Amino acid sequence: MKTISVSKFCVNYDIPQQFIDSLSKYDLVEIIEVETTKHIHIDDINRIERLMRIHFDLDVNFEGLDIINNLIEQINTLQDEVSRLKSRLELYE
Repeated sequence: MKTISVSKFCVNYDIPQQFIDSLSKYDLVEIIEVETTKHIHIDDINRIERLMRIHFDLDVNFEGLDIINNLIEQINTLQDEVSRLKSRLELYE
């Protein structure tokens, strides 16, 4: 799986490294150690960008980010379930 160093990510997005460390503390992102350097998965970038916007633009704290992230995941799961059920229902029509 592809990763990017936390320091490179933070420089690119002009955010403090402490932000990523705090996300990791709340299990909102997984930090991977690669040769003594912290990395994040490329797949996590969209979620981190969303959390950055919520945190910096709306001034939501990390506890709030955790709750919002969990709600978004639940919504996505429910939307997937509705799509599956619609597909199954179409078989009977």
